[in-house]
Amino acid sequence: MACEAARRALPEYQRPAEPDVYAVTLEEIGSVLNIARTAASERWQAAADLIKNGYTG
Repeated sequence: MACEAARRALPEYQRPAEPDVYAVTLEEIGSVLNIARTAASERWQAAADLIKNGYTG
């Protein structure tokens, strides 16, 4: 998926060993998805839960 493709696009020395749920701010999520901060927070939490449970894209 897109997140893994983005991770692979980084030079190996810059790739995080594990996904970083704090790499993108709520403001960036809201801006890119054109949604309010509350909705962005819900999307962020859903993504954080997926990552916590082992999802890698």
